Amino acid sequence: MKFPWTCVVTLSLLLGCFMAYGNPSLEKNTRGITAISDNTIQQRLKNIDSPVAYHYEPAVTEHVKSYLIQGKHATQRILGRTALYFPVFEHYLNANRLPKQLKYLPIVESRLQPTAKSYVGALGLWQFTAATARQYHLTINGDVDERRDPIRSTEAAVDFLAQLYGKYRDWALVLAAYNCGPARVNQAIRTAGGVKNYWKIRQYLPKETQDYVPRFMAVTYVMNHYQDHYLVPSYPSHQLQLTRTVKIFNGMNFQDIARLSGVSTDVIAALNPGYWRAYIPASSKGHYLSLPAAAMETYKSRNGAQVVAINFSGAKRTHVVESGDTIESIAKQFKCSVKDIQYWNNLNQNSLYFRQELVIYTGDRAVSGSRS
Repeated sequence: MKFPWTCVVTLSLLLGCFMAYGNPSLEKNTRGITAISDNTIQQRLKNIDSPVAYHYEPAVTEHVKSYLIQGKHATQRILGRTALYFPVFEHYLNANRLPKQLKYLPIVESRLQPTAKSYVGALGLWQFTAATARQYHLTINGDVDERRDPIRSTEAAVDFLAQLYGKYRDWALVLAAYNCGPARVNQAIRTAGGVKNYWKIRQYLPKETQDYVPRFMAVTYVMNHYQDHYLVPSYPSHQLQLTRTVKIFNGMNFQDIARLSGVSTDVIAALNPGYWRAYIPASSKGHYLSLPAAAMETYKSRNGAQVVAINFSGAKRTHVVESGDTIESIAKQFKCSVKDIQYWNNLNQNSLYFRQELVIYTGDRAVSGSRS
């Protein structure tokens, strides 16, 4: 069950008040900022379920304090942005059977800002360089940069992470390779005598990569224990959280989309940061368009979107793809076949995108006619 964001904020505030009086392990200094011992952080880290095994490292606690104390307000904004992006990450991680905790990685990379750009030109939530982006089939041109697209970049990042895990079979090494590239990790392993252990090869890695896994561990701690430190997420507007996504194939500018959907071009730009010129170019493969859920219904009704004509006796309904859904699990849920879902939705493959709307027919599934 999902709660409105206002309820989440209220619950967080109530929980913070309870913990302020009911948790003796925490203290507040005179400025109202939580003070906590390194030992408490270390003990909590040991108990967190993480693909990266706990390893004592002073840098971890220093990063934790940086997020919780010096960067408290920025961290609260990051926590709010998780409502936008974590469901997307979880969907693709689950679909590829990767650890759900990898959703914390873009916090290390970009602080969950899809337009973030590094000093070496890496871009987006997952901070792809142009070369790696093209290797994973992301489009980069004068109109589109899919490194900034939350869905397309996540699809590529999950493919990259899965490939790295197949190579190293160790998530700390995977994170290191994600940061500095497999070639440098391989060189560090050779320099260390062939040992495949991040902490033993760490000194041979670039300085940023030496700090990368400790930062990931620190973010993991913060995401699991921010309420213990009286942090309250600063959530974005509700319409940015409850969205739907479609693929469009014809070129269309944001002003026309705004006219058809009834939302501002600013909202459209916020939900679709991968388009440089407030324009979605034509594409035979299609480009993603995300809109607030209610606006998407208006957009589709006014746009006269074409649908596949089906002669079918049964009740029609819509299923929105959520985190954890696969085409197989949806088929099982509605007691139909994968081929049924593909046929009803004109799909030529099994992959689904997050918050995609699927047409589902229940009851007698006899379908007459052939697919053109």
